[in-house]
Amino acid sequence: MKKMSRPLFTGIILILIYTRLNNSGAITLTLGNFFSFFSVFIYGGIIAFLLNPILKFLEKNKRIKRKSSILILYFSLFLLLGLFFSFIIPRLTRNISDLIENYPKYISVFENSVDKYKHLLPFLKDINILNELLLLQQKTLIFLQQEFSFLVGQFLGVTAKIISLIFSLIFSIFFLGNKEYFHRLAKEVLDAFLSKKLSSEIKSLSKRIERVFLGYLSGKTLDSLIIGGIAMIGLTVLHIPYVILLGIFITIFNFVPYVGPFIGIVLGATIALFTVPGNTVVVLIFLALLQQFDAWVLEPKILGSSLNLSMFWTIAAVTLGGSVFGALGIIIAIPGFSLIKELYLLKIEKESSSNTNLEEPKV
Repeated sequence: MKKMSRPLFTGIILILIYTRLNNSGAITLTLGNFFSFFSVFIYGGIIAFLLNPILKFLEKNKRIKRKSSILILYFSLFLLLGLFFSFIIPRLTRNISDLIENYPKYISVFENSVDKYKHLLPFLKDINILNELLLLQQKTLIFLQQEFSFLVGQFLGVTAKIISLIFSLIFSIFFLGNKEYFHRLAKEVLDAFLSKKLSSEIKSLSKRIERVFLGYLSGKTLDSLIIGGIAMIGLTVLHIPYVILLGIFITIFNFVPYVGPFIGIVLGATIALFTVPGNTVVVLIFLALLQQFDAWVLEPKILGSSLNLSMFWTIAAVTLGGSVFGALGIIIAIPGFSLIKELYLLKIEKESSSNTNLEEPKV
């Protein structure tokens, strides 16, 4: 059987891209049907892919056997999911409903505070800052109500597909327990249908994808959870209400570089301004210092400089990823761009090395 060469493989990819741009409905429908049919296997593979580093750690570093490692891993996973759905989701929903219900009272408190100190800041009357801040608060509350209602609905929607989720977890256990077999099978399929050179390039690319994506996602998740946890503790000490809501917001927005931490600071200060006005400045300082600690100490220690993207390319990646794939695109865009940059630099290095060898005089 004739194996697929690199030009043919590239041509197929270009045809798919062209079809996607000119007839998006056809290919989207095809991919949708494929994903729907194999969704259990795909979700199981994704879960196994994400949990594999932890399994490696338990096996190599802790010297725990495969079956015991998988048992510990999935017991911990189910425990975390149970805590999330039984503790976080109900309190999060309560935070949002309480915030919306108490909104008129917070507006009244804020108006009294402005009237009390208006004589010290006469320009407030001229620029009508009160109405501007009230409008900002109203927009913030609408955003909270819409976005978190959607997120909660999505999480609750998972329970409606509990059978699919259970089967996905079962297949992920099977994939992890026999990962060497599936790894070998994938290599055999590549070698059987593709040319040796193309097969080798795809294997190399898959290793880079695993290293870049898993390294970034696991590191950024740990970093964001730590920052969100510290924020919740600090805001609790400062007697700021709705710490669950703010902690989740800060954790989520921490995935968005540059802009995300600023949004977290603004949300925290806004909630403080309308609930505990006297602590607003302290909350601003605390959250700003926390984000500086993350930017200069925690994130470099966890992630290092492996991605090495400039500010321009980072913002471009987030903008493009978010516009095309939404929230998921924002998360995967940065490692995706980093991978593209790494492959580009590798290609330049190979071409430079090849040209150097050609220029060497023959003896």
